[in-house]
Amino acid sequence: MKNLIKIAAAGLMSFNFISYASADSNVLRDAGFSLEGMEAPAAPIPAVEAPAQAAQDQDVDFFRYFGYAETPRATELLMEKSMKGINDTVFSIDLATIRNAYLKPSVSFTTGKGTKVHVSGSKASNCPDGGNGCADKDKFFLVLTTSRNESYFVRGTEIINWGIFMSGSKTVTIDGEKFVVKIKANASTPENSMLEVKGPRGVALNTSLKSVGDGVAAKGVDVKLAKNYKLAYGNEIVQGPQGAKFTDKMLVLLIPFPVVDATSYFIFKTADIKPSGVTFPSFEKGFGFKLEGTSLDIYRL
Repeated sequence: MKNLIKIAAAGLMSFNFISYASADSNVLRDAGFSLEGMEAPAAPIPAVEAPAQAAQDQDVDFFRYFGYAETPRATELLMEKSMKGINDTVFSIDLATIRNAYLKPSVSFTTGKGTKVHVSGSKASNCPDGGNGCADKDKFFLVLTTSRNESYFVRGTEIINWGIFMSGSKTVTIDGEKFVVKIKANASTPENSMLEVKGPRGVALNTSLKSVGDGVAAKGVDVKLAKNYKLAYGNEIVQGPQGAKFTDKMLVLLIPFPVVDATSYFIFKTADIKPSGVTFPSFEKGFGFKLEGTSLDIYRL
């Protein structure tokens, strides 16, 4: 009978993966087994891992409030057609007057030496590996721009703090002082996630991602076409394994306004906008774009 008990106990341990560490040692001894000299198998994965995996499966985009980029393709207009509606201009601007203005919204903090540091958000035109096969959230950067026009790029996905699932921060040195940047994420309403910048004298900035996004949009210029937009103009941002940087390529952005969570904004490469005029059919039909130097005109066709 004792032999049958031993065989049954061995079968349970072999086929049902009972942990020696969790088994009752007295029962094992009574069955003729000893734990001495035996290696215990790994304990079962705690149940808490299941919700962690579920959270990863959700793949929350904490930066969706900044919108998703679309790059309409330009179609060059014939001279006759492009000039036909040139007198019906609905918007004109010298882009040089607003170059990179979006980098200096009202959201800011000050170093111990009195340097003002503006906080904006932007998305690179490519992915961390240099390609384009990634989610929009992997292109997002916070940009810290000083009053001396120095810019520091902080990759958004590296500074998310979300319960037990994510933990990150980035230290940026400005004026010889270290500032730790992190985002305290809110998965249910990502735009209410809180951005915290902590310096040598404590918390220098504590604000929502929504306030950052609204601050960026507010620096744009009002444009009314079929819809209302804010127009921004600045250098393209590209990224790689070492971080992000500006390029010499210039972009015009049209951001639907008021800002709506997870909407699309539009990127126009200035190199595509010809002096003779172009149209962007997938953006809004019935309008032509003309660029000479930094003088931009949008007119009805």
